Amino acid sequence: MKQDKKQSISSKAESSANAPMLDSSAQLLGADFSKKDLSQMDFAKAVFSKLDSAKLDFSKLDFKEFSAQVLESIKSRCSEWVAESKHANTIEMYSKINHGKMMRSKLVLSILAPTLTPSSAPALFADSALESKIPESKRAESKISESKSPESKRADSTKSTDSAKSTDSTAPASQLLHAKLSKIIDLCAIIELIQCASLLHDDVIDDASTRRGKPSINASFGSKNAIMLGDVLYSSAYVKLCDFAPEIAKTIADSVSQLARGEIDDVFCGGNFQPDLEVYYRILSDKTASLIAASAKAAALLGGLDSSIYHAYGYNLGMAFQIVDDILDITQDASTLGKPAMNDIREGKSTLPYILLYHTLKSDEREVFLRAFMKADEESIATIKSMLLDSDSIARAKDIAKDFIHKATQAIERENNARLMQIATSVIERSF
Repeated sequence: MKQDKKQSISSKAESSANAPMLDSSAQLLGADFSKKDLSQMDFAKAVFSKLDSAKLDFSKLDFKEFSAQVLESIKSRCSEWVAESKHANTIEMYSKINHGKMMRSKLVLSILAPTLTPSSAPALFADSALESKIPESKRAESKISESKSPESKRADSTKSTDSAKSTDSTAPASQLLHAKLSKIIDLCAIIELIQCASLLHDDVIDDASTRRGKPSINASFGSKNAIMLGDVLYSSAYVKLCDFAPEIAKTIADSVSQLARGEIDDVFCGGNFQPDLEVYYRILSDKTASLIAASAKAAALLGGLDSSIYHAYGYNLGMAFQIVDDILDITQDASTLGKPAMNDIREGKSTLPYILLYHTLKSDEREVFLRAFMKADEESIATIKSMLLDSDSIARAKDIAKDFIHKATQAIERENNARLMQIATSVIERSF
């Protein structure tokens, strides 16, 4: 059996454009890797080709290009997992899903990108199940190589000029980096499946006919099928989550429980105007911020970073993100949003701009507002929008979003991560 696996590795290496690297992988990793492991390593090898040529110096890699490649792989990984069901209807429905901006995956990549260095790879990789498949002698070789002084490494590199017999001292770290990248992709794919599942259920609850400018799954295939597809995506994500360390798995699972509680509260509060800011923030925290915060925390745990810092960043980013979403529902048109404008009021959702407006109104104006909110026809919606535009409620809501962004950036100010700062800024500046 082991001999067959070795032959498979050899065949894959001979057919690869980067045969020497994959052959090196085979020598390092031995014959205990499954075909799935090897396909993941093969992808990681391709993504890391430029990084390898830069001697594993991540600072020399174009992050925009790198993240674009990885985001495509995350979508492919999701499709691969859904295809494991071997259920034609499930696969067909899933193929119609648009993953959108994939902000949570971008967040994970931005947190973990600086950790993709050879010196950090062995330690960061310690919690991965893949490491146990690397022969002990090879793990020891990696640790010895990483602990050597620069002078020792230079001396080692000049001991032999015979390339066939020489040993690349960075090979163990390189392969750990490749496997770590595959683990990052798995984490992002899990998060994307959960996000997609929550939106499928959301659209059924809201009876939404469109999602990101296209017919929603419930509109195309019916609400029952949309609900069941959401269940399939949730269960697929949970199965894959079992491959992660318990603390990471619990972090993600807890956030899904919060998300569900937030959805229940949102439904209970729907239909009637809800003016309580505390209730609004609680729903926001559970329904939106929880998964974003969990994504950031899980990434930090995977990368051996301070998870509390990144959880705080993700939580405040998530709160700001949803507030801006609520503002854009009022200020943008349907073509920009990819869904009907002023849709929150049609669904009876008491979002921040409406709550702030309500508390500025006199008693007779409140009666007009409440009648219009409950009626929610086109004339009533126009009345409320006019009241909003005549007030400073939208500007105040945006200021509150900015306060959350300030808290997010404060949490990570010592981390020197420009990409996370950029994500925070983009949340406030986005137009859809």
